[in-house]
Amino acid sequence: MYFPIKPMILTLILLLIPPLVFSATIHNSAKINNEIIEIPKISGQMVIDASLNEPQWQSAKKVFINNVTRPHDNIPSPVHTEALLMESEGYFYLAFIAKDPDIKEIRAFLKDRDKSWGDDLVGIKIDTYNDQRSAYRFLVNPLGVQIDGIESEITQKESDAWDGIWESAGKIVPDGFIVEMALPLRMLNFQESEGKQIWGLELLRYYPRDENLRLSNVHLDRGNSCEICQIATASGFEGAKQGSNFTVTPSLVLGATQDRDDNNAWQDNNNTEASLDLRWGITPDWLLNATINPDFSTVEADNAQLNINNTFALFNREKRPFFLDNQDYFDSDFNVVYTRNINAPNYGAKLTGRENNHAFGLFITDDQNTNILIPGNRSSSVATIDGESKAAALRYRYSVNNDITLGWISTLRTAEDYSNSVNGIDARFRLNTEDVFKFQTLFSSTEYPNDLFKQFCNVDEEDEQASCATPESNDDCQFGDCIYNENVLRTLKEDRFTGNAFKAGYFHNDSDWYYRVTYNRQNAGFRGDLGFLSRVDQNKFSVGGDRKWYAEPGHWWSQFKIYSDWDIIHNVNNELIEKEFDINAQLHARYSSFFKIGYTKRESVGSRLDKSNLAINDNSTLFSEHQFFIFAETKPLLGIYINANVTSGDKIDYRNNRLGKINRLSSNLNWNINKHLEIKLRQTFSQLNADGENVFIARLTDLRTTFQFNVQSFLRLSFIFNNTSRNPANYLYSAPENINRHSKNLSTELLYAYKINPQTVFYLGYSDRYYSDETLRDLTQEQRSLFMKFSYAWLK
Repeated sequence: MYFPIKPMILTLILLLIPPLVFSATIHNSAKINNEIIEIPKISGQMVIDASLNEPQWQSAKKVFINNVTRPHDNIPSPVHTEALLMESEGYFYLAFIAKDPDIKEIRAFLKDRDKSWGDDLVGIKIDTYNDQRSAYRFLVNPLGVQIDGIESEITQKESDAWDGIWESAGKIVPDGFIVEMALPLRMLNFQESEGKQIWGLELLRYYPRDENLRLSNVHLDRGNSCEICQIATASGFEGAKQGSNFTVTPSLVLGATQDRDDNNAWQDNNNTEASLDLRWGITPDWLLNATINPDFSTVEADNAQLNINNTFALFNREKRPFFLDNQDYFDSDFNVVYTRNINAPNYGAKLTGRENNHAFGLFITDDQNTNILIPGNRSSSVATIDGESKAAALRYRYSVNNDITLGWISTLRTAEDYSNSVNGIDARFRLNTEDVFKFQTLFSSTEYPNDLFKQFCNVDEEDEQASCATPESNDDCQFGDCIYNENVLRTLKEDRFTGNAFKAGYFHNDSDWYYRVTYNRQNAGFRGDLGFLSRVDQNKFSVGGDRKWYAEPGHWWSQFKIYSDWDIIHNVNNELIEKEFDINAQLHARYSSFFKIGYTKRESVGSRLDKSNLAINDNSTLFSEHQFFIFAETKPLLGIYINANVTSGDKIDYRNNRLGKINRLSSNLNWNINKHLEIKLRQTFSQLNADGENVFIARLTDLRTTFQFNVQSFLRLSFIFNNTSRNPANYLYSAPENINRHSKNLSTELLYAYKINPQTVFYLGYSDRYYSDETLRDLTQEQRSLFMKFSYAWLK
């Protein structure tokens, strides 16, 4: 039956926008915690050593962190914590005195930066513009290990990707632990003034025991989804200046690599690269980042992922400093800026800043290798365009008031015979403390090289093999020497083409209920090549919500929740692609335990029968999947974290266009053997059966062992092993000789790192890679490399 989603949604938006604007205009969220914390100014030299011997601490402002905000609803803290605050000569000094009844239970391990979640932590959240939009977060464990990042109220995201340069120290004492911090004002964005600064501020302690308690100096309303809106107000830093905030970081990378050629001989490839990074605070609110011949190597390998019976591209997190700095300035509901698309630039420049209610971000760069994501509604893939390309992104946001935010975003990628541009507007309306409405609309214009489609002519998107969906359809899916599939049809464009995307949603969140209604549309011509937008030619309508219950303090559980959602996806011709119903129950309990059990019913189409036709109706089979899943995680003992995720039920076998049975198990074990040594083991097992026989068994093991000498240096040994076995006799549309029965890949890496700060680093490492299409004993080393990186940050 035809369901006119698009006209209904557009009509709803037109009806809603006037009252939304009026409501948001008259509603201006006021902070619940109105206490003003006066931060005193001191003089004299300070040493950050967690001893608090300096007499200046006697003049510091004392604030108690005595309220449990999670998992309980603002109850008195079971432990005593006090924070000392003061400022002097461009620094914000903080000390935390955290009492503990049993110091043997303190969770504190030496780890790399941003890796101490789950430890005892103390720290601060700072909204330097006091506009309830975003906040810096600085946390330290009892051994001085740092966590920092940025929280965005607009995007509802928290990220540890941002790294500042600041000092901290921590030590365990007979009655608890002490942490001391020095935050240089030059690393913060704020608006200079001759008078005092007025900032939002929250002081925090995480106390993980039988329960993982979040302690604060303020009260947080469970029914208010905006935590930044509720933090306290601090006054101080009169006449504070940020200085030039000028940092120059030269880097040198030396590498020697050997690759085995077809004649089983090693080929040498030596590489020496010098680069230069610059970070300049042009004004207190404007920041310029520039890089020349950057070293964009990511020293630590990405988390390994199984990629079998999966038709869409995999997502990897950004790790490179140039793109991470002020990354949140480019965030939007659609992932329009995904900088991992930029692989090997010769240069880059980025300008970010804020002026009153205005925030903006702009970056430009080139790329020696141009890779673009080719989206679809049943598959996506990556295409390569020869030659260099240019890339740019512009993001602008205007805060009408604390509750209305308007935005604009533009991206551009160009190369010879290729271009893609995206422009769009977005808005977010906070109607009250519980309700939010937001939308974003985008328009794209794209031109592909005329021969781009040829990259996919002999590749089947389901398994990178040449085939059609059925033996009888071979003649239908061929055109000359090209075997058609969705990727070919999405790239077979002779002229410039255009497209649009639209997303809207209403969200309600109070202490007991959460619900949402969302609509998401990308038409067939839309492309967002600088982003991660892997699906087009689809309309998705979704509705979902949950109900929460809370236990009284002292119970073995703290929160129980039942969640359910329903969504339906059509292509732009209103042909059904997928319809899904999901329901699950979630329980939070002692020992940081979390359990989730659920059921999913999904009606979804398989592969196209005639791949030369993008139609869905009469060109695909609608399969009905029923899946059950259970997830559990816990920290039963000091230093041990375990989780497991089990899925069982129906699963489409995309390669053979039939319904199969899937059994999938993934598990993680993190074990801190002592304060220095940590073992992380992640394993995934996936088995698909169909027609009473096995189709494939895939196993993935990711083992990383780290010895952390101190806060600044570590030695890490990594093993990543991927072992996949297929049953060629149970592949319906490919000759058995074309199916790789076994594939085994082993990667190893030994890395030593010494970090004075996030930009002054030294790395020395060795890595290699092995491959076999037979047994383990036949593993053959195909690549090995030795590398060194050195960078030093000059700060002014």
